[in-house]
Amino acid sequence: MEQEELRFGDIAGIYYDFVGEKMPKQMDLLDTWFPDLVIAVDESDGNTKVPAEYKDLEYKIHAVRYKGRLYSGESKRVSQILGRLTGTAAGNKEKERKTAELIQKHVVEQFIVDMELTPRLKDHVDELFQRLTYDQLEELYQFLLEHLYELIHYRKSLDDYHRKTEPFPFDDEVFDSILYNAAYQLNLESYEGLRNAYLWLLTGGLLRNETGRILRMYDSSFIAIYRQQGATEDIEDKLNYLFYPENYHSFYAGDDLDKQFPGIEWYCDQCRAHLNEQEGFDDHLPEWTCTQCGYINPIGIDQIYETEEDYRHGVRKVDHVDFAHAIDERRKEIEEEKNKKS
Repeated sequence: MEQEELRFGDIAGIYYDFVGEKMPKQMDLLDTWFPDLVIAVDESDGNTKVPAEYKDLEYKIHAVRYKGRLYSGESKRVSQILGRLTGTAAGNKEKERKTAELIQKHVVEQFIVDMELTPRLKDHVDELFQRLTYDQLEELYQFLLEHLYELIHYRKSLDDYHRKTEPFPFDDEVFDSILYNAAYQLNLESYEGLRNAYLWLLTGGLLRNETGRILRMYDSSFIAIYRQQGATEDIEDKLNYLFYPENYHSFYAGDDLDKQFPGIEWYCDQCRAHLNEQEGFDDHLPEWTCTQCGYINPIGIDQIYETEEDYRHGVRKVDHVDFAHAIDERRKEIEEEKNKKS
């Protein structure tokens, strides 16, 4: 790629580079990765090519099949709209841009309300990924890891004018969230994580500014949504913290050192009630019975994870030594502050 942008066509091209095939054209490309998501194929005998129609009330792209291939018919507007979505069209018509945004909104709504849609997409990508060998999957993991940083560096290089005048401008928070969700999935170091990371990039590249609605509303096991409270708000720093935790150390800034685990919030594993707020709760106890549902929750350093998402995946437990060091350092700071005052 000449430039590193988060566009659907660019992300899809990564796969075709690995399988050594030429990337399909617009309609076929979208139908390959997101079958039945955007394209509604009109009834046809498969041999007679008829003009495609665009129905404003549905905000969908309609196409026809002709000898096994999808076509946009004689409607230039339909092909241009799809081109804008995949990042391959050169036109810059305001009407087409607005229409494409309506299509994006429609697709995002399908992601949110159709709880059967995204598992189907997951299974569909599985079928495509079966064409990759184990070594290719390993290479794809490393490539995507490097590509995430390239996307970040390219976006940082853009001036404010180019960010605001691109056809589908990304909100910084949405851009960061898409990349971090992909990075988190990669960090799971599993086939499912690799597949989901690729889907995050594909979805983000296709829907661009509308992906924020998925981030805010979608809650399913398809592609886990994850937001890391990193050392800073910089997305590169957050990725570094995720992939290279050995370069970071825990710290505690509070002064509630009477607790066994200062700064740790406890939640019931059964009903998710906040245990810290329950009367009589003491983290020195080996276990605590939730006063809301009666579930017995074990209390201990082995039960502490970096985030709730890490807990769900069973990864990234808090390091015992690092945690103890952070508390010791805070005790020393408080003692020094007392000595200065006296």
